[in-house]
Amino acid sequence: MQDLKSIFTADGLKALQEKKGFMLAVKLLQAGFVLAVVWYLAVKLSAVGWQDVWSALPETPWFYIILIVMFLAFPVSEIFVYQAMWGGSLWRHFGIFVRKRVYNYAVLSYSGEAYLALWARKRLPIRSRRIFATVKDSNILSALASNSFTVLLLGAFFLTGQLGVITDADPDYKMYLGLAVLVGVILVPVVLRFRRHIISLDGPVARRVFLIHLARLVFMLVLQALQWAVVLPAVPFDTWLLFLTAQLVLTRVPFLPNTDLLYAGLGLTLMGYVDAPEAMVAGMFLASGALSQLLNAIAFLVTSVHDFKPTPEDRMATESA
Repeated sequence: MQDLKSIFTADGLKALQEKKGFMLAVKLLQAGFVLAVVWYLAVKLSAVGWQDVWSALPETPWFYIILIVMFLAFPVSEIFVYQAMWGGSLWRHFGIFVRKRVYNYAVLSYSGEAYLALWARKRLPIRSRRIFATVKDSNILSALASNSFTVLLLGAFFLTGQLGVITDADPDYKMYLGLAVLVGVILVPVVLRFRRHIISLDGPVARRVFLIHLARLVFMLVLQALQWAVVLPAVPFDTWLLFLTAQLVLTRVPFLPNTDLLYAGLGLTLMGYVDAPEAMVAGMFLASGALSQLLNAIAFLVTSVHDFKPTPEDRMATESA
């Protein structure tokens, strides 16, 4: 029993890391996880329908350029966020923030935060308590920015009588909308009232992080509307604004799997409200959903190389073996 307990001490864990068999098992588990996620993404791509997507792809190159810019906007903004909180340059770890985006949008929302925290705990000279506290603060400030903006948009549509378009499109969407409003009404006042007890960041840093999240949100909404507009320029802007509001409401529901595909499904649900041929609208959303999955799969494979690079501890263990 004493030998078993000794494993769960710092010296015991270090001794395990120095064993070649243990390190090989860890690497095999990492490789298995990579293959499992890639397989999951491949299944999702097939579910979208390759033939339908291929025959209805938008022809304008701007659609694809904007899609790539939108994909990269998340990791770029996250680097600015964590540089503000952790200090120093994080650009050499750009691939890690790309992976964070893949986990959040292709696997499960908030799984990217868990991945980043565990990676930083192992790779960066920052105390674990600070890492987990700042990840939590970033999530709260991001939610504060998104919920505030979502409630404002919903209020505007309620006053103009257009909110029924969203709620009538899908019976389940009323639940999402109600949850989004409830979270916004509760979260925003609570965070503002008890911010000193909830958020560990200093005031100026917290404001900077909040503004980065808000700027990213507005930037992404503008890019998304622009991407749709280059394919269907005759559709009024307020129609796209309605789609964007519905999309924002969907992001307020926590722990949703594969948000990218859910966005595509939402677009197909609301396409009857677009004054354009349904085939073109369906092709646009199907292409966006499928290509997002393809980008996720490529990004995951490319950034997986980083996980198999040995850490300084791994090198020391190998040299001393």
